[in-house]
Amino acid sequence: MPDPRTAAAAPRVAIQNRRWFPWLLMGPTLIILFVVGIFPFGYSLYLASTNIILSKPYLETWFVGLEQYQALVQDPGFFNALKLTLIFTVSAVFLEFWAGLGLALLFRRRIRGKALYRLAILLPMVVPPLVVGLIWKYMLFPNSGLISYYANALAGMIDMAPPTFLNDPGSALRTLIFIDVWQWTPFMFLILHAGLAAIPPEPYEAAEIDGAGAWRVFWTITMPMLKPAILIAVVIRTMDAFRTYDQIAVLTSGGPGNSTETLNIWLTNLAFRFFDVSKAAALSLIIFVLILAMSTLFIRILSRTRIEEGKQDEP
Repeated sequence: MPDPRTAAAAPRVAIQNRRWFPWLLMGPTLIILFVVGIFPFGYSLYLASTNIILSKPYLETWFVGLEQYQALVQDPGFFNALKLTLIFTVSAVFLEFWAGLGLALLFRRRIRGKALYRLAILLPMVVPPLVVGLIWKYMLFPNSGLISYYANALAGMIDMAPPTFLNDPGSALRTLIFIDVWQWTPFMFLILHAGLAAIPPEPYEAAEIDGAGAWRVFWTITMPMLKPAILIAVVIRTMDAFRTYDQIAVLTSGGPGNSTETLNIWLTNLAFRFFDVSKAAALSLIIFVLILAMSTLFIRILSRTRIEEGKQDEP
């Protein structure tokens, strides 16, 4: 005969097991999240509120509050790095968007060998940014690089000064923007091409019956119906371009001078060149807040766009 106390305790054990089982399943993920995300973020907050400089271990560590943030804001290098980051981000995303949109519109037509051309366009996107930086560095190497050699020969034929590409403060940032556009225009093309494929044909058929021109169809049908895909592509590329590091570090390391020293490059110099880890931690938190603010703004715009589209679809 079974013990009644054991039978009464069985439901309680089952309830407890059911309560702890989800935590058991989520345990490894929570541990990884803490080790990779929560702990480094908390340690960055600690470093940013102290005065730790690794090259001066004899200094006593004490709490400084918001002094590191104040020092960053008062440093002219911060505003120079912020300006260069914004110029790089806005210019690259703007050019990538229009180039990607042009390619997406072109690929709506019937083109022989379209699949092969599409593969060729998407190839730069799958190459790691570090490898892209190395490839372009060797091609733009003064005098001996592939592009530099032929550019110098062409400049000599037309009696012009040879191009400097990465060695001149005036052209280094423009060269970095061009390389970023070369690599990430395929990303814009991919998303916008998918967005164009999702547009139903009925509005175009109605516009053709009404006799609307190509430009009017583009601005009144294509662009409004493509707005969600545009916002998604622009949001992802803006946040990614804002934190670009690999290519700039390989190609210029922030030079010549500080003409390409973006926020991430300046952060690396603070941490690993001047060993001012507290100021570098404060700068990393500022970059985090800037990216969070941009992403929140874009998400609100995207949500508002979807709400407006839902209202338009209502009978």
